[in-house]
Amino acid sequence: MTAGPASAAGGPAPPEDLFAGLTFREAQPADAAAIAGAIDTWWPARHIVHGVCPQLLEHMGDTCLLVEKDGILLAFLVGYMSQRLPNAGYIHYAGVRPAYRGRGLGREMYRRFAELTRARGRDRLVAETGLWNTASLAFHMRLGFTLEPGDIVVDGVPGRRDVIGVGCDYATMVLRLDEGAL
Repeated sequence: MTAGPASAAGGPAPPEDLFAGLTFREAQPADAAAIAGAIDTWWPARHIVHGVCPQLLEHMGDTCLLVEKDGILLAFLVGYMSQRLPNAGYIHYAGVRPAYRGRGLGREMYRRFAELTRARGRDRLVAETGLWNTASLAFHMRLGFTLEPGDIVVDGVPGRRDVIGVGCDYATMVLRLDEGAL
C-alpha cells in the first residue's frame, strides 16, 4: 500500500484501499442507541452510557463521526466545538469495535475531526479519558496528545478527581493542530 495525497490536516492521507467498503458518516439522533449499545458491549462494566443521548447528536451531529460496514457500527467519535475553550474541538468519547482495533480507524476518525476543527478556525483538540483506561492513554500519546496537569497523579499520569461520584478519575489531553499534527 502507498499513501495517498497529502490531506488537508497535514501529512500523508491514509491509503485509499485501507478503508475500502467502509462508510464514514455524520451521526444522527437515531444512532444514539447503537452507540450506547457499543459502549456497553465494547467496555463492559464501564458505566459511561449516561453520556450518550439523541439530543447531543441532534445538535452536534455534524462533528460526530460513525464508521460502518454493511450497516454494522465499527467505530464512532462524538466530538464538538468547545463552548468554554473557543480555540478547541472537544472529543467527548470515541471507540472502535474490538475486532477492528489496530487498523487505523481511530486515527482516521481523529484526523477527520481535526479537519473539521481546523475548518472552524480552531487550533487544538482536547480529549479526556479515565485514568483506568491505559489503552486510551497510550493511543492518545501515539497521536501526539500531551497530558495536562491535574490535582492527582496515578501511576505517573496526572489527572483530575471524580468530583461527582461516578468513580472515574480522568486525564485531560491536548493536541495542538499546527505543524501538520494528524
